[in-house]
Amino acid sequence: MLAIKPDVRLAQAEGIMVQAIPEIDHYYAFSIMGGDQFKLNYTAYWVLGAIGNGVNFQTLLDEFAQNFDLEEEKAKEDLAEVIQFALENNIIKEIDHEDYEEDREIREA
Repeated sequence: MLAIKPDVRLAQAEGIMVQAIPEIDHYYAFSIMGGDQFKLNYTAYWVLGAIGNGVNFQTLLDEFAQNFDLEEEKAKEDLAEVIQFALENNIIKEIDHEDYEEDREIREA
């Protein structure tokens, strides 16, 4: 199982677009830089949307457990699986505090 510290910040990687066609239950992540495409289920789509421009793991876990009505341990297992896949495929990244603050300043400008 993926070991993630509660205070680690996660963010969507550069060049990743997440799209949904909910009417037909299709969810995708696209790399506009590398051309990779990933078909997602709704849970993975929700996680990537919640991560967006940056969120710490504990906040994400709490929201995930509440949104999907899961016990904390089950939520942690399911969330770790999605995050591991997304990290391995460069869909999301871990960011340090300085990078997060810099990204936030750019977004707010």
